[in-house]
Parts: sequence; structure tokens; C-alpha cells
Amino acid sequence: MWKDLEIEVDLCSDCNLRKITKNSILGEGDREASVMILLDSISTEEDDQKELLIDENGKYLKKFFKFAKLDINKCYLTTLTKCSARGDMVDGKCIMKCKNFLIAQIALINPEFIITVGDRPTKLLLKNKEDIRMLVGNAYEYIGGIKVVPIYDVQYLLRASDKEKWKVVRVLEAVVDSMKKLISD
Repeated sequence: MWKDLEIEVDLCSDCNLRKITKNSILGEGDREASVMILLDSISTEEDDQKELLIDENGKYLKKFFKFAKLDINKCYLTTLTKCSARGDMVDGKCIMKCKNFLIAQIALINPEFIITVGDRPTKLLLKNKEDIRMLVGNAYEYIGGIKVVPIYDVQYLLRASDKEKWKVVRVLEAVVDSMKKLISD
């Protein structure tokens, strides 16, 4: 199934992103992970190197995961779209055209938790119109008992108060604690 999905993504030409991206990135990491991390988009640097979280924003976000002791090597990372807008904001139409790829990834992995990084990933899964600041710190039911756990995006975290940054760390620590509890049960 994964190979078929990768081929579909590589052959996709449903939106204008395929014309400007260098590499499609379906996702990366543990395909049997309990935690999926859903990022907004692929940066130019990530597109160039075909690897997620390697740009400055990604390195900053990794600090939060590391501080909360969430081993991202045991997670699966993906984005709303599988192609980069090369520095531009990804159009909502492109996100909707890629949604089936994301739904397939969720079905194949069937994680216990999906950490949504930012407003657009959160709203896509939850169809919730509330401000992200009201959603961070809560877990929401998704299809099949999967818990969606929203956190702020990097652009917000860069200017956030220390209290908000610590809130994200506590949210991530709660996911780690829940995973440990699932393993011991």
C-alpha cells in the first residue's frame, strides 16, 4: 500500500504545486508509530533536501519535542500537501486536493495521537473554527478513537510568551505519558 501511495503522490498533477516543487515528500518516519505529527507545509529547504524539519523552523520545533522527551524517530511526520510552494503560502485548494493522501496515511498508520502543528492542520482534521489558542492543551476525538492534539505553529512559538511555550511542552509531555501508559496496559 505504501509503495502505491508514494507512486500516486509522485505522479500527482492535480494542483499547481507540482510545477514548482523539486521533490514530493509523502512523509517520513516510523510507519507503525503511535504518534503522527501533522505539519502545515514543506519549506523550500525541506523540498531541496527531501527531508522534513531540517530548516531553522524545524530545528526550533525539534527543541520542543526533545524537551518533552518525544522521540520523533518513533513518530511519523507528514504535511498537509506533499509538494512545496517554494516559500509561498500554500493555497487551500491545494490542501484539499492532497487531503486524500493524508487520509490514506492516517488509515495506514492508525496512530493513537495526531499532533497538529498550527491552525490549518488542526482545522482540517477537526473542522473546528475556534482560534488555535483555545484548542491547544486539549485532545479531541478523531475517526477510530485517534486523539488529535493541537499545538502552536513555529511562527507563533517564535513570538509566544514563555507561558505559551511551556504549555506546548506540557501538552507534548502528556502525549508521551499517555503513550507510556498504553504500552504498560
